[in-house]
Amino acid sequence: MATTLTSQQFVKAGTQFPLTGNADGYSRPVLPGNVLNPYAFLVDISERAHTREMAITNVLATAGIGMWSYGVYSKKFHLCPVASGFLGMKGSSTFGIGLLMQKLVEWNQKHVMEAAKTACCTQQDFETELQINTQGCDSRWLKITGKLYCSDGLAMKMMGTLTDITAAKQEELRKNDLMAFLNHELRTPLSTIKLYIQNTARVARMENNKPLEDKMLRADQQTVSMTQLINNFLTLSQVQGAKLTLHKSSFNLCGLLEAVAADMVVLYPGRKFKVKPSKAIWVNADYDKLTQVLINYVNNAVKFSAAKSVVTLSCGMLNGEAVVTVQDKGRGIKPEDQKLLFCRYSRIGQKNTKGYGLGLYLSREIVESHGGEVGCESEYGKGSVFYFRLPL
Repeated sequence: MATTLTSQQFVKAGTQFPLTGNADGYSRPVLPGNVLNPYAFLVDISERAHTREMAITNVLATAGIGMWSYGVYSKKFHLCPVASGFLGMKGSSTFGIGLLMQKLVEWNQKHVMEAAKTACCTQQDFETELQINTQGCDSRWLKITGKLYCSDGLAMKMMGTLTDITAAKQEELRKNDLMAFLNHELRTPLSTIKLYIQNTARVARMENNKPLEDKMLRADQQTVSMTQLINNFLTLSQVQGAKLTLHKSSFNLCGLLEAVAADMVVLYPGRKFKVKPSKAIWVNADYDKLTQVLINYVNNAVKFSAAKSVVTLSCGMLNGEAVVTVQDKGRGIKPEDQKLLFCRYSRIGQKNTKGYGLGLYLSREIVESHGGEVGCESEYGKGSVFYFRLPL
């Protein structure tokens, strides 16, 4: 049977223990459980962390997910065999940032480095996509995630995953191409239909056939709505495929507002539209794309304001930029909902209205592709002002 001794009994027994010295010269016995080497614990923890990391890597590898890491002090990248295979290399790979930069330049994926830098500065996760061209195979798409890990406030390493999303990306691109093709092909017959409707409405007006004229005007409104819907989906397919192109020309921005307001009077008879006069503001931009943005703004203003209220369009200069605003006196938007306005498929307060929640999202993409900015100022219950800014 084991006997438990007190410290005094240890001394009386005269048991020999290894001694350790300290600063004051006092020597004390090393009891079981004491650590002679103060760094042994750190080494043990490091080995445990490495073992745990390897276990996680092996589990992810069975799902086809690769692991990568970057040591802040070693300044080396390490890729597991799965991640190396994605980049056309074999086995585990360890290399410096110089080789990575060469690869990134070759792949033209500098946005990955920008995303990683932002994640380090904000201490947040990052996730983005990159397209690579490896030798002997077609283009491959990868999803990369990463996070900075710190210890006692010091950055130690960045780690993340690599996942092959080529099949899903190719399917998405095929759908986008199909959507772009259908939208493009629908334009011609829709334009013909619109022409016949307008001619019929004009004949009905000449013959004083008011009922027929009203029906043709309503039909014309539907063709305008369909045209706008086609434009939105076509722009969406271009945005998703990173193929949004701008056909810029020099034009008077105030003239664009007047043209859109005139179209809106025809589209929404009985509604009041006002264009605030301003000096000519010449911009170099895509006229059709900005028309699409302005129509999206006006459609929202009409949709969420009373029938007799006025929708005001204005433009001006502020801090060297052109600013366009569309103001309504509608229901307004709650502060917590305003940050979601320009997100894809966002339909704030639109449960009983038609639409796909794409208009404002696409407006943001179009304006930002011009180097501009979109925004909204709203007071709930009193109305909203949607605006966009363009550099000159």
